[in-house]
Amino acid sequence: MSDWKPVPRGIVAEVASSDDGDVTLSDVSLTPKWRVFSGFDDIRPGVSMRLGDRLAWSVSPDEWTVLGSPPGQAEVVDLTHVRAMFRLTGVNAWRVLAKICALDLGDDTFPEGAAARTLVAGVATELVRDDRDAVRSYLILPSRSFGRYIHDVILDAGEEFGLVDTRVGS
Repeated sequence: MSDWKPVPRGIVAEVASSDDGDVTLSDVSLTPKWRVFSGFDDIRPGVSMRLGDRLAWSVSPDEWTVLGSPPGQAEVVDLTHVRAMFRLTGVNAWRVLAKICALDLGDDTFPEGAAARTLVAGVATELVRDDRDAVRSYLILPSRSFGRYIHDVILDAGEEFGLVDTRVGS
């Protein structure tokens, strides 16, 4: 039997940002992600909740996504290497997303803590508003196979707001 084990990798493992810091895009794909089928009944579809070191949300009945340490429930599936995850943060983050997502991202319809399954650039994606230090921030979770595409589409959409790719050779 071989001792070979896969090396965990993000999609791009870099941060893109505007010069003025109004928008940043981070690859946070290596954050542990879990699909849970019981035990979070107090979190209804469409919302997220902080639970200690975890962030949990639901976008459909009887299913929750949990970031952070693994929940103790028996019905848990590791999504870490199945889902890419990006964090888009900044005062113009909602404007960037509005160019590639038809969801109304206004504070009245998608406030801090909101969660949805929607299309981002035509790709089924979970979207969670998880503000940082009172600044809008979104977690964007497409299937890993679409990760690079979604990353590049976000960069393109953010170009007018100064979002640039900082990868070497890009």
